[in-house]
Amino acid sequence: MNEQHFRELSAARALHALSAEEEQAFSRALAEHPDWQAVVDEDRETAAALGAATPEVAPPASARATILDLISKTQQFDPIDPSADPADPTSGSDPDPALASAPPPARGARSNAPAGSGRGRRRAAGWFALAASVAVLLTGALVFPWGDIVGPKDPVSVALQQVEAARDAQVASAELPDGATAALHWSTQAQQAVFVTEGMRGAPAEHDYELWIVRGDRPISVGVMRIDRDGSAAMLAPGFEPGDALAVTVEEEGGSPTGAPTTDPIMVVATA
Repeated sequence: MNEQHFRELSAARALHALSAEEEQAFSRALAEHPDWQAVVDEDRETAAALGAATPEVAPPASARATILDLISKTQQFDPIDPSADPADPTSGSDPDPALASAPPPARGARSNAPAGSGRGRRRAAGWFALAASVAVLLTGALVFPWGDIVGPKDPVSVALQQVEAARDAQVASAELPDGATAALHWSTQAQQAVFVTEGMRGAPAEHDYELWIVRGDRPISVGVMRIDRDGSAAMLAPGFEPGDALAVTVEEEGGSPTGAPTTDPIMVVATA
């Protein structure tokens, strides 16, 4: 596993979004590269900061009606008295002899116990606990926008995972004299190709890198490639076919104005 893939897993793990298989892969990679722990710590701090920075949102007026509706539809049970003897049917019950000697109510009959009786108080307490629990759950869902954080995954990351999971996954790589590396991951079965760089310097001022699929002598622009501060980049390469080469050129800001490379490539990854 390269560092770029580990960073993607670490970010998802900070949001508790890893599958069991991804969690195992993450743990193995961290054991092999303990120096990547700094990435994990940074992602945890970022996730915590996102949660702290999220403004609270007042629940809508319909929340109260929703809670009451849930209460009315939920079967209620009397709480168990821990001091009661299971073998004694009267143990833990109300000491009122009238209640103790009264015949059990018919099935389906409503209880007419006074609101101030022990049974009434216990039932009221049970309802209140349920209402409080539902309110906490609803408030948590309303106040914390989980959907904004644990949203759809980045399509490049999804494509890379699909490639790595495919049986025919292949990779070709190249290296620049300054140590920067690039790799193309592809799978015919997954119908995906992803170009990834590591340790690459940003493009010169007022210029951009542009990625090209080179098929024979015909270059096909994939688009402008943005380099992150850590020197990494990842792009889909739609239309790639096995045997194509991928090349990176330095173009004017925004990409080649002619639709064709205007400079010699600084990096070429061949797959033939």
